[in-house]
Amino acid sequence: MNRILLTLALILGIGFSFAYWKMGGFKTATVTAETTSQPYFVAGSYYEGPANDEGFGELTRKAYEYRHSGKLRGDFGNIFYNSPETTNEAAKVFVGIVVADTTSQQLPAGYRYRAFAAGQRVLHARINASYMVAPEKLYSGIKDYAEAQKLTLQDIYLERFPEKGEPEVLAVLK
Repeated sequence: MNRILLTLALILGIGFSFAYWKMGGFKTATVTAETTSQPYFVAGSYYEGPANDEGFGELTRKAYEYRHSGKLRGDFGNIFYNSPETTNEAAKVFVGIVVADTTSQQLPAGYRYRAFAAGQRVLHARINASYMVAPEKLYSGIKDYAEAQKLTLQDIYLERFPEKGEPEVLAVLK
């Protein structure tokens, strides 16, 4: 019986490791210090509260629904106004879709635009991984890079998760 359980545990462990590898879980983020050359526009809604709250989940589902239905064209994205490490207690986030401009699409009811301004000094993190593992890798890459270069973050972050391409986070520097 113990051999069967051990074999089963080994098979499951290999299977989970393979799936994690396929999702990009063993990759590290590429982080560069840059100045944003153009603004990013996010169409969405503001949320403040625990990240595990149903209200935050509903805004996220609504953004995905608008994107998949074609009501809004762009990439899923958020602008966080506080550190991702504290979002479980008190997330301050604008949830929505990163769009190309503010004139070519009509906004759904209750949606507004927010801009992530051009000309900001940022740490730009990218990774070729699934959106399921990318956020942790991107934020840890930013934190490690900032510590190594003795840079201070302003706790404003733009997340962008394209349907095709690399997920990315831009973190504003002080």
